Amino acid sequence: MKIQVTEKHIRSGVRGSCSSDPISLAMKDAGLLKPWVSPDHITWDENHRHHSVQTPNSVLFFIQEFDNNGRVVPFEFILEG
Repeated sequence: MKIQVTEKHIRSGVRGSCSSDPISLAMKDAGLLKPWVSPDHITWDENHRHHSVQTPNSVLFFIQEFDNNGRVVPFEFILEG
């Protein structure tokens, strides 16, 4: 599934939050439930199933930049699981 992180998600995201960061907000907008994003893994619920995957490098870089007040821009990534 393609997840698109928009400027809106970036503006609304909460630094240091695993469930209200821009990635999680984008996942919610894509219809995924209970997204949780950490440096190690991403989890969510979909169709009454719990999913967990290793955090892609592009997402890890984004999270680190966002949490440290770095410059981040909209991007997209593929969430497999």
